[in-house]
Amino acid sequence: MADGKRPFRKPESYEAERFTRNCIKNLLESRGFANVIDERRAVGGEGQSQLVTATDPSGQQIKMRVRLCWKWAHVPIAKRKTSASQITARVNGDWVGGLDRITARDAAEGVTHSLVVQGDEVEILMAALIPINQLRPIWLKQRDVSIEGIARGKMGRLKQNHSENGDSPTIWLKDERSPGGKSVTDVLWSWPGVEDVVKLTVVHIQEVDDTFDDLPTIDFSLYGSDGAPRIPTTRSEVKRDRNVRREVIKRASNGCERASCTDTRRYPGFLDVHHILGIEKSDRVWNCVALCPNCHREAHFAVDRDDINHRLLVYAKAFKRSNVDQQEAAI
Repeated sequence: MADGKRPFRKPESYEAERFTRNCIKNLLESRGFANVIDERRAVGGEGQSQLVTATDPSGQQIKMRVRLCWKWAHVPIAKRKTSASQITARVNGDWVGGLDRITARDAAEGVTHSLVVQGDEVEILMAALIPINQLRPIWLKQRDVSIEGIARGKMGRLKQNHSENGDSPTIWLKDERSPGGKSVTDVLWSWPGVEDVVKLTVVHIQEVDDTFDDLPTIDFSLYGSDGAPRIPTTRSEVKRDRNVRREVIKRASNGCERASCTDTRRYPGFLDVHHILGIEKSDRVWNCVALCPNCHREAHFAVDRDDINHRLLVYAKAFKRSNVDQQEAAI
C-alpha cells in the first residue's frame, strides 16, 4: 500500500467470505427451507452484509442476519480447533448495551434470527440458527461458563473469558483447545430454539433430464408452468467423510485429475469428487479422484467407463503409500 500500512483484510479473505455467503441459499434449500431470498449490501470496501428471508421447514416465515465465523479457508484441519463469530465491533466496555443495540437494530429491520456460519474453502460445516431474542442470554451464559472454567483451571492458559473477545462480544460454536472449551460451546448447541442447519434432514429436489429435443412439430409452450411449487422429498444417503473430499480437492490444485483432461478452473466448487469403486464400497483418498463435471459424467455413463475408471484407479492408488507414510510420521 502507498502509506506502507498492511491492509486490514487480504483479497483471499474477501474471496472466502463471498464463497461462504454464496453457499447459504443452497444450504437452506437443501434442508427444506423454501422461498429463500438473499439480500446483500456492501460494507467496508469489499465486505458484505447479508440478510436472508425464507420459509422454514415448519412453515414459519423467518428473516436471518448471516454472521460469518473466523476464516477457515486454507487452515489445516488439525488446527481448526476454534470457531466463533464477533457479533459487533467495538462496544467500549458496554458489552450488554452493545448487544442490545445490535438486537434492536436487527429487530427494526424485521430480523427474527441470527445465522452464524462456519465455512471453509469447500463447504459450510456449521450453521447455528439462533432466535434473535436469545442472542444476549446465550452470550451471557457462555461468558459465565467461561469465567467459571477459568477460575477452576479448566481453560488452559486462557485468562480472558470467551465472550468478551478483545472489544467485540463473541458467540462460540467450537473450542477444542482445552477440556473446558466444550462446556462453553455446549451452551449454544443445547440452547432451546437453536438449530445446526447443517445437521437438519437433507431434502432432495429430484433432478430431471432437461435436454431440449429437436422436435419442431411439438408446441413446447404448452409444456410446464411458471412459478411451479417446490416439492420436498426426504432421501437416504451414504455418509461421507468430509476430510476425504477436502484432501482430494487439495491434491488436485483445482485441476481435473483425469490425465487426458486439461480443464482447469480456479473457483471453489468446480471439481467433483468421484468415488471410483462406489461410495458404499470405499470412501478413501486413494480410491477417489477430483474430476471436472464433464469427466465425472463420463466416468459414470460413457460407453468406455470401465476403462476410464480403471485408469483413474491406477492413478489414485499411487497416493495410498504416501497417506500411510503421513500417518506413521504423525505417530
